[in-house]
This record gives sequence, structure tokens and C-alpha cells, in this order.
Amino acid sequence: MTAGHHHTAGFYASDAEFRALIVPFVEEGTAAGEAVVLGYDERKSALLRTWLSEPDAVVFVGPGHYSTPARTIADYRRLFEHHLARGVTRIRIAGDVPHEGNGGRFAGWDRYEWAVNTVWSAYPVLSACLYDATLISPYVREVVERTHPLLLSPAGVIEANARYTQAHPTPVIAADPLESTPPLIDLTNPSPVQARRAVEQAARPHLPAQILDDLVFGASEAATNAIIHGRPPTSIRIWSTPGRVVVHVTDTGSGPRNPLAGLMPVVKEAGGLGLWLTHQLDIDVALITTPHGFTIRLRGGKLD
Repeated sequence: MTAGHHHTAGFYASDAEFRALIVPFVEEGTAAGEAVVLGYDERKSALLRTWLSEPDAVVFVGPGHYSTPARTIADYRRLFEHHLARGVTRIRIAGDVPHEGNGGRFAGWDRYEWAVNTVWSAYPVLSACLYDATLISPYVREVVERTHPLLLSPAGVIEANARYTQAHPTPVIAADPLESTPPLIDLTNPSPVQARRAVEQAARPHLPAQILDDLVFGASEAATNAIIHGRPPTSIRIWSTPGRVVVHVTDTGSGPRNPLAGLMPVVKEAGGLGLWLTHQLDIDVALITTPHGFTIRLRGGKLD
């Protein structure tokens, strides 16, 4: 197998089929002295510990490792660097990417599944993204099949994926129900200070302190980017309801040209670092481009 990242997808419909895929994948790695990192929930981790002949040879990071796409990319890169510094020659990873079928949200993870083909390309990593076919939506399956160059067959054979495409997927960004109502606050050409104050005013009654702080930071970064890198006029619109706040920061430009914007600290590109920092936060971040301009949408609290 050649060096670099080998991004593999597989599908199963029962615990038995999951076992048939994951156990050989893990035990081939441990037998070869490779590092193996698994990110599954408590139920699957417990099953794996009973199925594997050497469970102590595996690093279990838990489902919390998949918090946000940008944070997960960064966390895995740190893990790769750690294992390589210890002399490991290859790293195997597998875990559950969040989607509606397993209690998460797939929004943003479509970009992740595409991006890791590039951002991990320098690392000797074999990743297995195994999806329960009984739980995923047709859209999730479509994204998975389009973003993985390799497929793990039911027989455990890794083969080329004929449906793979290098093209950046167009994310499906669902509208928030609040967006169909008049915004509580609508400002034109706000400064970052005005953006922060507006979010604090609208969100303080509705959100916990940490989420409020994240939303204020994100709005300030978005307003700064709109002024420096976007095209006027700019605006901020805010909707709020008990438990949830939605913020739109918009300019009339075309947005970042780098499809990795927000997922990696692209320090050489305008706004690249601020967008990445915003994507690290415990809020929902979406980049929306339309014929009329570019919007950074931030949502904090309970999402519908």
C-alpha cells in the first residue's frame, strides 16, 4: 500500500456485519505494530473490547472526539504527530461521524469527509468510515460514496470506489425556522463592536454563558471579515427565541475562494485564521454563498 492517507468507507446493517468489517481492520493494524485509534460510543466500544484479541493495544477516544469538523481535523492531526514521533509507521483510525441516524447532525461533516482527503494527505493513515446503512439518509450515503476514494467490501477487501469524485461537494444547508420570521435586530454596516453588543443584547436572556461568549466571538470575527475581506454593504441580522439564537453576518462579496476555509487555519488567505477559530467553537457555523453575497450563519443553543 502506498504512503499517504487512504480514506475508506464501508456499510453494514447489523452488529455482526460491523464486527466482520472492523475487527480485521483493527487486528491487521495491531499485528503489524501500527497505531489504532477508535472513536465509537460506549455500546460499540464495549462490543469492540470483547471482540478484539488485544483491546489494550487500541486507543479508544470516544464519540466526543467528533465534536466539530474543524476541531476533529485538528485533534486527529495532533494524534498523528504524537504517534509518528514515537516511531509508528502507520496509523489506523475508525469512528462514527455524527449524523441524524446516530443522534447527531451531519451538517458540516459533508465538508469534513471531503476535506480529509487533502488535509491528511501527508500522513500515513488508513481511515475506515463505517456507516450503519439502516440509519443513514440517502443524502448521507450519497456524500459518503462521493467523498471516499476507497471502499471496504463486505468481504473485508479494500477496493477502488468508482463513485468517488474529487469535486468539492455542495453542502445542503437547511434553513432555520427562525429565519422565516422578522429578525429581532437588523443593522447595516456594523462595526465589530456593534456586532458584539447586538449579539449580547439579543442572546443574553436565552443562552448559557459559554455559548453566549462563543456566539459573540464568532459574530465579531465574522463582522471583521466582512469589513476587511468582503464587499459593502455589510449587515448583521439576529433572531432569538428561548434556548436558541441565529446570527447572519452578510456582505455582497463572493466569500472565501479556498474550499477548506474554516476547516484549516489557512493563514495565507484573507480571513482564513478567523474562520478557523470560529469553527472551533461550540456553536453551529455555516458558510452560505448566493448570487447576492456571502453569509456566515452562526447558531447557538438547541437546534431544530
